[in-house]
Amino acid sequence: MTLLSVAGYLFLLAIAAKGILIYGSHHPLKENLVIVDGTVKKIRLGGNGKSTSFQIESDSVTHVYSSYYGLVWPGMEHIRIDDWVHVLAERNKLNRNEFITGKRYYIWELIHGDQVIVSYDDIRELVNGKEENLNKYSNGILVVSAIFLLIAYARKLNLK
Repeated sequence: MTLLSVAGYLFLLAIAAKGILIYGSHHPLKENLVIVDGTVKKIRLGGNGKSTSFQIESDSVTHVYSSYYGLVWPGMEHIRIDDWVHVLAERNKLNRNEFITGKRYYIWELIHGDQVIVSYDDIRELVNGKEENLNKYSNGILVVSAIFLLIAYARKLNLK
């Protein structure tokens, strides 16, 4: 392995990471989200690094719906098994294990009874803020890897 090949691989990895970030950051508009009206079959409240998820049965099909970043929103602790919920959700496009675990979704809005637990606007603000930070870091890594590639290439030209 030469310094130039290492720099090239790092640059390609940075480009791939940026592409995945761009792909993952395209979220549907509110009117294009999946509408789910169903009953809760299993609850796992997150916190301390664990994800928050609900198995919800709707139209005789059960899928897992998770909150973004594992957050436990106020009011989620009052949801019980067999409670009715209304959810607006986005399919997890980056789920590698979909064939094994089934389709998984992210919650964009959650209504339990007549109480809005998670609102679309709050999730939009949260997700945009986190993705903005990720975008800054990925741009920085891309710039650093490009500079490293240029330095490695200039060094190779100097050695000839």
